Amino acid sequence: MPHTTATFDPPTARDVLTQAEAAARAERVAEAEYEVTLDLAGGQPTYRGEVTISFAARGEGPLFIDFRGREIELLEVNGTRLEPDWNGFRLALPAGVVGGQMDVRIGYVNDYDTSGDGFHRFVDPEDGAEYVYTNFEPYEAHRLFPCFDQPDIKGRYTFHVSAPASWAVVANSPVESIDALADGRRRHRFTRTELFSTYLVALIGGEYVARTVEHGGLSLGLYARRSMERQLEQHAAEIFEITIQGLDYYAALFDQPYPFAKYDQIFVPEYNSGAMENVGAVTYNEAYLFRDPPTDKQRLDRAEVLLHELAHMWFGDLATMRWWDDLWLNESFATYISYLTMVEATRFTNAWKVFNSDIKRWAYQQDQLVTTHPIAGAAADTEEAFLIFDGITYGKGAAVLKQLVQAVGRDGFREGMRLYFRRYAWKNATLAQFLACLEEASGQPLGEWARLWLETASLNTLAAEWRAEDGRLAALTLRQTAPEQYPTLRPHSLEIGLGREEGGRLRMEAVAARIDGPAAQIDQAIGRPAPRLVFPNHADHAYAKVALDGASLDYVREGLDRIDDELLRQLLWMSLWEMVRDCQLSSLDFAAIARRQLPGESDFDIVDSVLQRLAIAQGRYLPDASRLAEAHATFELALDNLRGATSDDGRIIWARAAIAAAASAGDVARLVELREQPADIGGFAFDQEMRWEIAIKAVAHGLPGAGEQLEVEAGRDPSDRGRRAMIRAAAAVPAADAKAEAWRLIHGDGYGSFHLTRAAMQGFFWIHQADLLAPYAGRFFDEVRGVFEKRDHPFARSYMLTMFPGYRSERRVLDRSHELLASLNGSLPTLSRQLAESADELARQIRVREFAER
Repeated sequence: MPHTTATFDPPTARDVLTQAEAAARAERVAEAEYEVTLDLAGGQPTYRGEVTISFAARGEGPLFIDFRGREIELLEVNGTRLEPDWNGFRLALPAGVVGGQMDVRIGYVNDYDTSGDGFHRFVDPEDGAEYVYTNFEPYEAHRLFPCFDQPDIKGRYTFHVSAPASWAVVANSPVESIDALADGRRRHRFTRTELFSTYLVALIGGEYVARTVEHGGLSLGLYARRSMERQLEQHAAEIFEITIQGLDYYAALFDQPYPFAKYDQIFVPEYNSGAMENVGAVTYNEAYLFRDPPTDKQRLDRAEVLLHELAHMWFGDLATMRWWDDLWLNESFATYISYLTMVEATRFTNAWKVFNSDIKRWAYQQDQLVTTHPIAGAAADTEEAFLIFDGITYGKGAAVLKQLVQAVGRDGFREGMRLYFRRYAWKNATLAQFLACLEEASGQPLGEWARLWLETASLNTLAAEWRAEDGRLAALTLRQTAPEQYPTLRPHSLEIGLGREEGGRLRMEAVAARIDGPAAQIDQAIGRPAPRLVFPNHADHAYAKVALDGASLDYVREGLDRIDDELLRQLLWMSLWEMVRDCQLSSLDFAAIARRQLPGESDFDIVDSVLQRLAIAQGRYLPDASRLAEAHATFELALDNLRGATSDDGRIIWARAAIAAAASAGDVARLVELREQPADIGGFAFDQEMRWEIAIKAVAHGLPGAGEQLEVEAGRDPSDRGRRAMIRAAAAVPAADAKAEAWRLIHGDGYGSFHLTRAAMQGFFWIHQADLLAPYAGRFFDEVRGVFEKRDHPFARSYMLTMFPGYRSERRVLDRSHELLASLNGSLPTLSRQLAESADELARQIRVREFAER
C-alpha cells in the first residue's frame, strides 16, 4: 500500500513532558529495550537512523513515543506498517495496536544539532576534522532516537553505528565488533548495555585521539579531538590519577564496585555545561584540558568535576531519581561526596575551603533571589526541570548534606548510602526512600530535619552580640534572622570562634553552640578572655550567612593578615561580601579592605576568590562616579603584585586581575604595551587567553592598531577559541554599524552555531559604550519574548545572561523588567524565572550602589 513520509519543520509548540504524563506512561511501559542503528556520513548536515523499541505495554488507550526530528520514513508496530501520527516531537501509537509485548520499528532522518544539546556537530576550524556528540539531560535523548524519554522508564540499549573510517566512535558500552563497509566507512557494534535512563545514553564520534589504561580489570579511556592532542598528553596522567583515586574510594565507601563495563572520559568542543555523567562515557567541557597554564585552583576545580561525574555512576546512574523534582538527590550528593573525596583521597586537602568560596557562595546567592525554592523543589514538567540545575540543587543541597553527616555521624551516613544502593540499584527512588535508608541505618528520625532544610526556601543570617567586662566575656548572644518572605528559623549546630591576640597573631578558641530560634544565650562562653573577633560559624558547619558585629568588623578591616587559619580568613571574606550585598558594608569599603589586605595574603585560593569579587563589584556594585578610579586602583595593585610575584599561581592570578580591572582606554593601552614589552612586569608573558582579552578590550575602546593586533592573534591561535574571540571583537567595535550587524546576526541566522553566536552576545555590551548602546536596552525587551518562544534553552538562557541591560543600573530598566514580567502572567516559565532573577539582581545592584553613595 502507498506510504507517506511524515516531515516536519521545527515544531511551533513547546516540546515538554509533564510529570503527570510521565507518571501515567511509567505505569504502562515496562522492560524497554532499544536497538538503534545510525548511519553517519562525514560532511553532511543530516543523518539517518532506525530504532526498534521492544517493551511490555499495559492498560488501554493510545501511547506516545518521544521523537523530535525531521522525517519519519517508516513506522511498524509488531510487523504492521502504519502511517505516523506525529506532531514533530510526539509519535502517537493508536489504542488499537497498544497492548502486550510490542516491537515498534521507526526509520527516520534527522538534522545534527548546533546548540550543544541533542546530537551536536562541530567542524574544527584548525584542520577541518568533524566531531559529533550527545548531550541529553534532562529531556533531549529523543533528539537522537525515538524513545520513552523520562528517568523512570529505564532501558537497555544496543547501538550499531556506521561512520567514516577515520572516526573513533564511543558509546555507553564496549565495542563488540568493527566491520569495514563497501563505501569505505566502518560499522561499530556495541555490546548490549546495562539498565539505565534515556538521558544517560551517549554517542560520541569523530577524529578523536585516545589514551587508555586499565585499573583492576576496568578499561579507562581519555579522548580529545585531534587538534588538542598536546593538551591531552599533558594532562592525561593527572586525570587518570584522580579517576583511579575516586574509583577506589567510592567502591570502598559505597561497598559497591563500579557498576558498569568500562569508563571513558571524552573532552568535547562547544559544550554547554561542565560535564555530563553519561553511563560509562562521561563528556566534559574542553576548558578542563587547559590550553594555557592553569593555577592549582583550576586543577582542583577539574578534580572536583572528575570526581563529581564519577560519583554519579553510583548515585544517579545506578540508582536514579524517579522524576526531576528529586534532581538534588543526584547533584547534591555528587557535589558533597566529590569534595569529601578530594580531602580524603587526593592531594587537594584544602577542598573544604574552596567548597565555601565557590559552592556555598553560589548557593547563598541563588538562595537570596526572588526565585529561591526548596532543595526538594517541584518540577511540574521538563521545562521547569531545566530551571532547577542551579546553586540550590548543587550547592545548598551539598552544604545541607554536609550538615546531615555531622548530625547522623559518618558511620550512619555511610551505612545509609550502602543500604540505598543495595535496595535501589538499577531502579528509581524518591527522596522519601533515600531518607528512609538513612533513618534505618543511623537510627535517627529525619522527618523534621527534612521539613526544615529540604522543604523550605531561603537562608538564615547569624550574628553575635557580646559584651566584655574587666577583660572577660560577660554576655554572648547568638541571634538568627530570616527574610520576611521566608520566615523559617532553622536549627544550627555550630562553633563560635572567639579570637584574641597573642604575640601579634590571632589565637582562636571554638565554643560549641546550638540555636533553633531567634536567639540563644551562649553561657559556656561567659568568663572567657575578651575577644577581638567573634565569628559564629567557625569551621563552617552551618549553612547560613554571618553578619559581623562592629568590633569584629573593625578588627577584620586591619587584622586579616594576623589570622593563621586559612578557612577562617575565607569565611570572613565571604561575610564581608554578603554584608556588601545586604547593604551592611559599603562596596567602596570592601574594595579598600581588599586592596589593603590582599598583598599580604599567602593563600592564592583566597586571593583569586577576592579578586573575582572585586571584579564583580567593579561592574555592578561601585557607584558610577567612583568606578573608573576604583578600577584603576585595582589595576595598579594587580600590576604591582604581578611584578613581585614569585610563584606561577601568583603571576597568573595577578595578571588576570589586571586585565579584568582595566576599564579605561589608558589602562588597556598600558596592557598592550606590557604584552609586547613585558620587562616592566618581571618578564611575565601573557598567555594566549590573556592576549585575546587584551586585544578585545583594545577593540572595544577603539585603540589605534587594535584591528591589526586582532589579526596577529588570529594567526597565533587559529583554533575555535580564536574564532570565537574574533566574533566577540567584531561585536565589541564601538561603531553603530558594527552593533547593528551583530544585533541582526544574533537575532537572525546567527554565526553558524550557538557557541559562535553566544560569542557575539558576550562581546556586545560594554559599560563605557553606554551612549552608543542606549537604543538596545529597549530593543532587548522588544525581542526577548520571541527568543524564549522560538529558541532552544541554551540560546535563550545565554541571551538573558548576556543581553539583559543590567549593566546600566537604571530604574527604568528595572521598571521595564517588571512590566514584562506582569505581562507574561506565568506563561513562558523559563523566561519568567530568568527575567525575575535578572530584575532581582538589578534591584540589589541599585540598592548597593545607593548605599555606597551615602
